[in-house]
Amino acid sequence: MTDDRAPPFRWAVLGTGGVSAKFVRGLAAVPGHAAVACASRRPERAAAFARAFALEACDWEGAAGHPEADAVYVATPPSEHERHARLAIAAGKAVLVEKPFAIDADAAARIADAARAAGVFAMEAMWTRFQPLLAAIRARAGAGDLGELRGFEGRFLAPVRPDPAASLFDPLRGGGALMHRGVYALSLARHLLGPVDELSAVARIGATGVDEDCVLALRHASGAVSSLRAGLRSPGANGAELYGTDATIRIAAPIFRPGAARLIAARPRAGGTGGGTGGGGGRLAGVRESGLAQAIAQRLGPWRAALMPPGRALRAPYAGNGYGHQAAAVAAAVRAGETECALMPLAESVEIMGLIDRARAAWGHGEGRP
Repeated sequence: MTDDRAPPFRWAVLGTGGVSAKFVRGLAAVPGHAAVACASRRPERAAAFARAFALEACDWEGAAGHPEADAVYVATPPSEHERHARLAIAAGKAVLVEKPFAIDADAAARIADAARAAGVFAMEAMWTRFQPLLAAIRARAGAGDLGELRGFEGRFLAPVRPDPAASLFDPLRGGGALMHRGVYALSLARHLLGPVDELSAVARIGATGVDEDCVLALRHASGAVSSLRAGLRSPGANGAELYGTDATIRIAAPIFRPGAARLIAARPRAGGTGGGTGGGGGRLAGVRESGLAQAIAQRLGPWRAALMPPGRALRAPYAGNGYGHQAAAVAAAVRAGETECALMPLAESVEIMGLIDRARAAWGHGEGRP
């Protein structure tokens, strides 16, 4: 993942929730990386986190400017991302900001502008892009294995009990299905198919005022189309597909940390209804569509699916729990004197937040704000 001979790279962590714990654990898979300090809005939580991971508990300013830290990881609620990212930038520290990058596009732009003005590295922690499998998918698409890219589908649904006290269900702190679930699919769609020209969105708003279910449809500048779905209250499919004229790549769940996919070749049919040439498709089509043939096909279907999985497997295992790949990318960029990462540039993070704003405005949150 990185050069074992490289000097140590140390992190301060702002926020002590579950994601922060996963990030710190993920650093174990990156040689030379470790966390040295943490901060939380509640000192007792910072102290407990520090004990659990052998860190120094600090206040916000102390962690953001910690003398041993090379970079700061921000994993507070989205409403706090701008304030905490700018603390790190003001201290001259590289900063990795959890997705979604900010509460809205304006705040995202201010983070980007502050980092550029200070000449400090900043990046959104969209860790999915840094998984080895995504590199394999980009390589297949770039080599033309899929033909012309035509579309993308992404889904992330996972039921959670509504809790007005949790940031996930608090509109003022940036809660909602799109911000916390759908952002993965939205970011992947933008990453794989390019800029978005048109967007439409619908949502079901829950009792706390956040979108508990949402669906987005996108048309990209290339002409490709994407459909995205996210939910907080119901289980459902959790994966993605990238469609081309020659093949489809089916990305296995979970969408946020994929480790396997299948490349499935397309078999375009001749034009016309049902792929036939008129006259009902001939005698073979008649046999194939008979009740007896279809009954046999339905009985064999599960066995065929189990014994003959379609396509060619793409496997690219991630190291540790997968969180370390983005940390390694930050360290590589900082050591190279770069202030942005080409794989997750600041302009694209601002653009994606703008798309989220447009979606939220479509379902009645006025310019995307709570």
